[in-house]
Amino acid sequence: MSWIRRTFGLDGVDLLIHSGVTFFLMVLVETASVTQDGTGLALIGATSLVVLGIRRRLALKHLPPETTGEVAAERLAEVDARLQEVDQLHYRMQELEERLDFTERLLAQSRAEQPRIGEPR
Repeated sequence: MSWIRRTFGLDGVDLLIHSGVTFFLMVLVETASVTQDGTGLALIGATSLVVLGIRRRLALKHLPPETTGEVAAERLAEVDARLQEVDQLHYRMQELEERLDFTERLLAQSRAEQPRIGEPR
């Protein structure tokens, strides 16, 4: 992210457009002005700065927070720990499936070996 965006919350193109609109409004007010005291220019300049301040505050509020390498390393360690936990759970689930299969085979085998009641001899 560029330093302009980190500072102003807006990229260079937005700042250029804002400055251009302010400049053309100042030119328009100056040419249409009957008095030459400069109050129109000052008013346009002050309004432009207030609008820029509001835009900057809103834009900075929506920027993602900057992270340091330390924060990224902590997140990576958390992801690694969770991945190890998932691997352990997967291993335990496989073990339980094997035990269930073994139990089902034992039950099926014991049913096949038991004589049925009422079976003719």
